[in-house]
Amino acid sequence: MALSAGEGWVRASKRFMAEQIPREFIDQLLNRIDIVDLIDSRITLRKKTGSNFFACCPFHNEKSPSFSVSQPKQFYYCFGCGAHGNAIDFLMQYDRLHFPEAIEALAKQIGMEVPRQLTTRSPEKAAAQQSLYELLDQVTKFYQNQLRQHTQAQRVVDYLKNRGVSGTIAKDFGIGFAPPGWDHVLQAFEKNKLQLLEAGMLIKKEDGGFYDRFRDRIMFPIHDRRGRIIGFGGRIIDQGEPKYLNSPETPIFQKGHELYGLYQALQANRQLQRIIVVEGYMDVIALFQHEISYAVATLGTATSANHLERLFRHTSEIIFCFDGDQAGKTAAWRALQVTLPLMHDGVQVRFMFLPDGEDPDSLVRKEGKEKFEEHMQHALTIADFFFHTLAAQTDIKSTDGRARYVKLATDLLKQLPAGIFQQMMMEELAKRARIDVSQLHAKPATQNSPAKRSPLKARPPSVLRMVMTLLVQQPALAQLITEPLPKVEMAGFELLSQVIEKAKQFPDITTGGLLEHWRDQEEGKQLARLAQVEHMIPEKGIEHEFLGAIQNLHKTAQEQLIEGLLSKAAQIGLSSDEKQELSGLISSKK
Repeated sequence: MALSAGEGWVRASKRFMAEQIPREFIDQLLNRIDIVDLIDSRITLRKKTGSNFFACCPFHNEKSPSFSVSQPKQFYYCFGCGAHGNAIDFLMQYDRLHFPEAIEALAKQIGMEVPRQLTTRSPEKAAAQQSLYELLDQVTKFYQNQLRQHTQAQRVVDYLKNRGVSGTIAKDFGIGFAPPGWDHVLQAFEKNKLQLLEAGMLIKKEDGGFYDRFRDRIMFPIHDRRGRIIGFGGRIIDQGEPKYLNSPETPIFQKGHELYGLYQALQANRQLQRIIVVEGYMDVIALFQHEISYAVATLGTATSANHLERLFRHTSEIIFCFDGDQAGKTAAWRALQVTLPLMHDGVQVRFMFLPDGEDPDSLVRKEGKEKFEEHMQHALTIADFFFHTLAAQTDIKSTDGRARYVKLATDLLKQLPAGIFQQMMMEELAKRARIDVSQLHAKPATQNSPAKRSPLKARPPSVLRMVMTLLVQQPALAQLITEPLPKVEMAGFELLSQVIEKAKQFPDITTGGLLEHWRDQEEGKQLARLAQVEHMIPEKGIEHEFLGAIQNLHKTAQEQLIEGLLSKAAQIGLSSDEKQELSGLISSKK
């Protein structure tokens, strides 16, 4: 999905203060926005049955419509890819906006002004950072001008042409030239030398002077997600070390978070079906030159969790590209270990190893786009690479070797998020180790208390689940609850109490508005799943079913209280008040 340089990004880039948007405003905004009108303005919706509208999903390719938009719930859901959310989520996914930008876009649409509360970041600090962005943009233009006019620029132009880089690609990536000499940038921006130092463009001398960091190098501007210049990579033209030189860490540039080429990839693709991660600037540019416009590179660092989280926001498939030698395989294994905790169901990661002596730049120029993409199709799945690598480290023909193989694998597979993929990996491990999969999950029994299950991860009992499902899908049902629910010892009960409280606090709240209160929280994911449940209860019977389930919760609480008192009576006895309470509870059940 493409990241456009539209109004949302421009507005965001002009903000001078870090802000928080009041919760009350977000609630009001969602109450005034009609998600059907919003989505229909971007994709064509058609009425099918009931209160739902349908269309082909804008977030994955499909022939039959599976993208459903509910007007009463103010909630969308795709039965094909699982995309879901409220009006804010749709703008974030479809228009590639971040949360504050989506809020601003919705507010502008209905003529509301976004109120702001200042956070700890001062206006002065925000303005200083904005000034750095503007300065680096000017430096980029300076380097580009040097590429056109400097007396030694022709050797750079010749080098780029020999590497197959067209003028169009050079312009798209903002390539420039830092001429030989110690102070070209310093002289051009003398009055900004302290800012240049902060931005990593100058180095301070021991005697107190300054000199240019980048000299006699091809310059590659590094863009952030909004298209702003945040740093540079410089490649030596002839012989010299280091071959590549990157900007240091600065207030606006953190290498472990940024990816070269991601901005251009999002500009070039409305939907990113996949992203290939390569090692160098020229690799990215060469692939773009050959119409493989979905390549990115890390900035002289190993792939980090931050990198992967950012990539998974834009695609469900990542292909790592490494040299085929031992160093490449070692780097790939490190990337795999970083990837495991992020391998939730629905994403795919593969590993492509290049022929000896080749890099993506040389290979795509030699073989072309079609052949290069064939190599990608034959890339190893994360499962194959995982099991092959571990097998090479152990002797799986022997019993003790297989035991070591299983131990190494299970220690790593525990890092996977619980789900289908983890289960399949465990089953594959059991198959390769020739053991029953149940042995991989066996845990030593404890003599004390049984293991406690997380309320959010455990599946709530059916009665509580039904109450929660109906309540999430029709929050107005909360108004039917006339007396407080008694405490029930069930996984998920605390969350139910919070949902009831929130729904009563806001009588007109919709499903989309309710979920907004748990954005980016684990509870929000659980509630979103319930919002999609097909409960098959006729519309006229929903209130009756809901009140019946609430009554069952009261009965369950009563039974738990009786069981607790009976248990206490058998162990240490009851007080006279407790005996009277137990008698009353038992009588009320008859």
